[in-house]
Amino acid sequence: MRPAPKVVRALTGLAWAALFLVYVWVSSALFLFQGPFPNLREFVIDSLTTSRHGYLLRPLSLYTLSWAEIRRHDPNLMNFNAGISSAEQAARDFRSVSDPTIRLETVKEATFTADVMLVRDPKRVRVAVTKYLGRVGQTVSEMVAEYHAVAGVNGGAFRDVGWQGTGGIPLGITIMNGKVIQAVPNARQPVIALTRRGALIAGAYTLPQLERLGVTQAISFGPVLVQNGVGLIRGNGGWGYAPRTAIGQRADGTIIFIVTDGRFIHGPDNVGASLHDIMDLMLRYGAVVAANLDGGSSTTMVYRGRLVNQPTDILGERKVATAFIVMPETTRPGA
Repeated sequence: MRPAPKVVRALTGLAWAALFLVYVWVSSALFLFQGPFPNLREFVIDSLTTSRHGYLLRPLSLYTLSWAEIRRHDPNLMNFNAGISSAEQAARDFRSVSDPTIRLETVKEATFTADVMLVRDPKRVRVAVTKYLGRVGQTVSEMVAEYHAVAGVNGGAFRDVGWQGTGGIPLGITIMNGKVIQAVPNARQPVIALTRRGALIAGAYTLPQLERLGVTQAISFGPVLVQNGVGLIRGNGGWGYAPRTAIGQRADGTIIFIVTDGRFIHGPDNVGASLHDIMDLMLRYGAVVAANLDGGSSTTMVYRGRLVNQPTDILGERKVATAFIVMPETTRPGA
């Protein structure tokens, strides 16, 4: 029995549509990764490697990109020339600070817009970790709600679990409220941490070093942008331009959170920020220490139940493994 003509035409139409989609995919991939526009190619590679998803470049390029080429773009989270924060910074004591002020500001630059959150009392800032540890992450909004916080930004490096979600496993050293969640024993890692006295430190640390300094909150990411009041980034920083998240601290203890937009989400001039751009902003706000956090589509800032920025992930907020959150002013570490 022969198929009805309408069925044959429908099947033929689907076959042609499938072939057309394959053609578009193949030609677009070859044009993008092997075509005559090297700056566009570099931008796409930098965007994915900066957001720690360089592994997607091989299939997206139809395997025309080598692992060696991808690794050449892979950002180095640890700038060893940054060393570690000074003993003076690590010993700063902000336990007497009780000012509950949180201030939000917006800064417009040529290639990006930045949202800046200033938290006067650093003891309110903690690390939050996905409650689905080892399986999948949570959005910053979910973690802020989960821990009854008032604000938060995305945190450190993470690994996906079988590509079936994001943010399931934090990488490097992760400490939450004094409890070690994840650590590489005796290995120096790119760490951003807070001591029990509210001092922010950043640099290449081992877990025993952090324990001796009285660290109660820590995640791994980088590079360090400002150390001991001195900016460390040369050129544009080598990471290209993208949405960014960063954390810093003033000499008076105020924590500075910065997120920027990018990836043309707000128009053709909205390419994003370089590491040097973020360093300059941190110095402008008086940071004595500052470090880069996970960026790209992870970049998120939440305040009092609303998204402050517009994440670039097509699904909205991305699930991540860790976040820095700001607790209510009546809550103290250990409470």
